[in-house]
Amino acid sequence: MRKTKLLYDIEQLLMFAGRETGICRMSLEVLKQISKHPKYEVYPILTIQKGENPEKYLKEKGLGYLVPNLVKMPYLKKTAQSYNLYKKIRCWFLTQKYTRQYMHQLNQYDEYISLFSPISPIVYKSRMKTKMIIHDLFPLLLPQTCIPSFVRKFRSWIRQVKADEIIFDSQSTLKDFLKFRPDYPEKQVKVVYLAADENFKPTIDRVIYGKYKIPTQKYVLCVSDFNPRKNLLYVINSFIQFLEESKVQDISLVMVGPETDGYQLLLNQVSNIKTHKDKIIFTGYVMDSDMPALYSQAVAFLYPSLYEGFGLPILEAMQCGTPVVTCKNSSLPEVGGDAVLYVSETDVQEMADAMAELYNNPQKREELCQKGIQNAQRFSWDKTVQQIFNLK
Repeated sequence: MRKTKLLYDIEQLLMFAGRETGICRMSLEVLKQISKHPKYEVYPILTIQKGENPEKYLKEKGLGYLVPNLVKMPYLKKTAQSYNLYKKIRCWFLTQKYTRQYMHQLNQYDEYISLFSPISPIVYKSRMKTKMIIHDLFPLLLPQTCIPSFVRKFRSWIRQVKADEIIFDSQSTLKDFLKFRPDYPEKQVKVVYLAADENFKPTIDRVIYGKYKIPTQKYVLCVSDFNPRKNLLYVINSFIQFLEESKVQDISLVMVGPETDGYQLLLNQVSNIKTHKDKIIFTGYVMDSDMPALYSQAVAFLYPSLYEGFGLPILEAMQCGTPVVTCKNSSLPEVGGDAVLYVSETDVQEMADAMAELYNNPQKREELCQKGIQNAQRFSWDKTVQQIFNLK
């Protein structure tokens, strides 16, 4: 049986190598699984000129066998239309220059999948079937959390999307998309839930306390980038209120995330706090190998985001048996089900009370631990990949 020749866009993986987000984790896991499926012959495609060296990246991730299949079209993504006049002119020029060459290459393959970034009109004009995954629409729903140029770029991209199939991480994200693109055919959209890596499981490793300078044996945990939509100042204020009301001294707030501009801004805000700032620990980026222990040993995992396309850290925490506190907005209830504590994303007292309950009530912690582990079994990468590629 002839294999389906799949072009797999690895732009996101190369751009964020070494500081992987949830999208990158998902992209890498799907690439690993589909590249070993007997129905597919996978060709990673390079569509940008910056980021990690693709050959080096693939070898480091255990995908060295894909290096001979690497396809390089470094100007392909530049032919995606833009809202900016200068870029529109450049786009037109590059399209004129590369369409014939790239079309000849693209027509040698059967399918093209982009795990998030825009698909070039040249790809749409080829004979290939196209798939795209849209993880969220926060630039359109919460534009105040992004720089204006990115919001304009994102809006332009959403208007141009015309893949044969668009996959969404949640029913919530699909619903949001259809508000902006009510014209999109129903038969060309579907929801496929993500999953967490199997390495996220209950893990005890006391080394992390010294490694990440956690001053107390008990801690509550946040794992996030430092975008304003993650609502992290709310977490800090809630934690301080919990300490003030409970008078406990043996617990810290551990905040895990890459050192971006938002990271520095939050660090500056914490420096102005008068009390308890010695109990707020910023770890910076943490390697995946340390994350299961950080999750597992936490009293609770706090995830009060204002908007999520899926909320992968919730699932990672549940697999590790960690009680989760989150909010009832966007996709979060789809992932959390009845296995988490829900609080208002604006009520500091509610979050402080949730911390107090989990600190003082080991039975409640154990109940949420067991519910979370059971709930997490609804999700698996096998199921995700089968649904993305319509495999039997």
